Amino acid sequence: MDEREYAQRFEVEHAHYTEDLDFWRAAAGRLGSPVLDLGSATGRVARALAHDGVEVWALDGSGAMVTQLVRRMESEPAEVRARLRPVCADLRDFALDRHFPLIVMAMNTLQVLTDHDDRLACLRAARRHLAPGGELVFDVALPDPEEITETMGIARQSGYHRDDATRTTLLHTGWYDAFDPATGTLDYTMRVEDHHDDGARSVHFRHHSVHVFPPAELNLLLAHSGLRSVQAMGDFDGSPLEPHSERQIHRCIAAGGAP
Repeated sequence: MDEREYAQRFEVEHAHYTEDLDFWRAAAGRLGSPVLDLGSATGRVARALAHDGVEVWALDGSGAMVTQLVRRMESEPAEVRARLRPVCADLRDFALDRHFPLIVMAMNTLQVLTDHDDRLACLRAARRHLAPGGELVFDVALPDPEEITETMGIARQSGYHRDDATRTTLLHTGWYDAFDPATGTLDYTMRVEDHHDDGARSVHFRHHSVHVFPPAELNLLLAHSGLRSVQAMGDFDGSPLEPHSERQIHRCIAAGGAP
């Protein structure tokens, strides 16, 4: 699968994920435009904000993802297209001639950076782009190392959704492949089986490596990045972060001088 096909599949496989959109919309409504969407992929969040009247800079390191976003925007009204600015740049080293009252990193984007120095560089770059009083808001998973170890290699269904445009039902299954507690790197596989209305079936695999963040490590990383968390949540409903939460969602501000 080439990069263009990968970007198209990514969009199809994630289009159903909408449970966080009201959260990002509320943050944009509270803090205002422009918004920088880091790791925007094909614009799942950025497009929603642009429809709300928000100016959005959608930044991703994959040219194929940005191209797919531009292609998707061609069917949008002119006023929506005018509010969205696609940017192809490295998450670890980007420089934009703007500062933002809100920077978002949605859907575990920070976890794709499996090297500590890369995570630090990304967060420091985000901090440099915060407007006075601005916030970086992101979500990552809250790991359960015991659960990861006990279920290694066990396939679990994670739901299904319908793509009416292609008349296809997509069934999602995933399993853990390997976990290194020393580095916090988790390897896992996602399997998506397409069931077409004409009876045809196809199977697609995605292999991922991500970093899992114990809360203490995450807080230390923020401090070294010159950021301070002003609110830690365990879900998109704003509930507080607890040991049993599945997510870690942080609202962060710049802390003191430059790191």
